[in-house]
Amino acid sequence: MNKKFNNIFLILFSLSIIYFMLFAAFYLVCFIDKDGLYKLIIKNETYKNLPFTLSYFDLKNLSRELMQYISGKLPFLETKVTINNVLTEFYSLRSKIHMADVRNLIINFRNVSFAAIIICIFSLFKVQKLDDPIKKLKSTYLKTLSVIAIFLIALIIFASNNFDVFFTKFHETLFTNDLWLLDPNEDYIICLLPEKIFMTYGLRIAITMLIALVLPYLFLQILSRIQLRQEAK
Repeated sequence: MNKKFNNIFLILFSLSIIYFMLFAAFYLVCFIDKDGLYKLIIKNETYKNLPFTLSYFDLKNLSRELMQYISGKLPFLETKVTINNVLTEFYSLRSKIHMADVRNLIINFRNVSFAAIIICIFSLFKVQKLDDPIKKLKSTYLKTLSVIAIFLIALIIFASNNFDVFFTKFHETLFTNDLWLLDPNEDYIICLLPEKIFMTYGLRIAITMLIALVLPYLFLQILSRIQLRQEAK
């Protein structure tokens, strides 16, 4: 029975640290650079898709406030821009509701990442009394990582070859309504954020996630070598 529980805690440690690293990679790519979205909009010239002209100041402010809002740093999304010399609210009601859904989703994922750290620490505490815990942690993490990595790589390959299908399935899975189907004639945010922007973010996130997943294993590997050296003395 003890062995069974030990295996459960080893798996819990692996799953929780993997989830935390995945979310950390997502957060790093999307939110660390406060002007990251603005740079992509300027680089890809997606502002030209708008039926009106916005100043660079408005574009930067719009991009910053959007990312601050969906990350939970702003309570409301009420960005106004100057259109034909008139201060106008940029977001349609449909866009606001969808962005609120996105915000809630990210906040929920973030809260789960905090819970994952608690589970990781608790599991680590439970397995520390095992014989050679570092070796067991490393072995279990590597096995779990292999399964997750295969899934992620398969997802990346599928998304690269069928991004439209992936984009649709992704939204249908995460959202319980169809508010993500925005109309570029009314929901101007979709003009600024076409699929090209999401593809760029998706590729960056996927690469960062794969790197992030390797880091805990490398850390355990270093600990294992330190332990071997100490035992050899």
